[in-house]
Amino acid sequence: MRLITSIYEKEQLEYLKDSLDLALLESKEASLNYKNLDLDYAIRFCMDNHIGIALSMDKIYQPKTIKEAEEFLKKYKDIVDYFYVTDLGVCNLAIKLGIENKIIFDPKTMITNSLDFSIYASYGFHALGISSEITLEDCNTIIHKCNKNSFYQVFGLRLMFYSKRHLISLYSKKNNEEYPKEDVYFREATRSDYFPGFENINGTVMYRSYYISLLKELSQMKDFTYGYLESYRVDNDTMKKVLDIYKNAIDGKNIDELISEFNSLNLNVEDGFTYKDSVYQKEELKL
Repeated sequence: MRLITSIYEKEQLEYLKDSLDLALLESKEASLNYKNLDLDYAIRFCMDNHIGIALSMDKIYQPKTIKEAEEFLKKYKDIVDYFYVTDLGVCNLAIKLGIENKIIFDPKTMITNSLDFSIYASYGFHALGISSEITLEDCNTIIHKCNKNSFYQVFGLRLMFYSKRHLISLYSKKNNEEYPKEDVYFREATRSDYFPGFENINGTVMYRSYYISLLKELSQMKDFTYGYLESYRVDNDTMKKVLDIYKNAIDGKNIDELISEFNSLNLNVEDGFTYKDSVYQKEELKL
């Protein structure tokens, strides 16, 4: 497994450089979640430090903005290793440009079985993201049946909700009161959890209330191609420790010692859907 880590700021990139294998660069130009990363500087820095480069293009494009995606692909297609894409329209542009083999296509929760995986793999994409809302056993079944490159999140906050609507702004307008939009927490009336998120030009985003960690499961994930570490809302010092722990685990170091070291970071960790099947409740039709 190769580790790929989200990068949002120059300081973060410089601090983590010795621990990074493949950097997923998050930019205002193309990313759903971004800070203030100077993309051209980050690309040069990665090249100088022999760090693999993937550019995040995980926002959803509209017909009026899809041309921006095409220009972005054209600008960087001969420079970077991969593009991380969630919009199938962007994938079609990549196919037209002949760079489908540079696409890591992750439609979030959409790829849930080997048939889905095989159909998308037939387009020639470099790797495919498997749904984070199915069990690890099901993920392994997909990989073994399809024998293609895979992408799966192994650490960090997991995306729970995304809307192109600017919900905080709408709420502010309704209450005639200004609210912060960056690094906020949401809470529903029927839930006790606080969900981290933000609003920006792309819309409103909400993450689950805990960090995912699949450190102890890495031995079961040897056939996964990419393990994704989400650094959003993780300070640089903690993120460096997490990266080094995961690297050591992949290299076969003592997993019990590494788990103990990870636990000392005192993160609010759960395993998400790793062992939990989704259950759909049937509702009776009321006439």
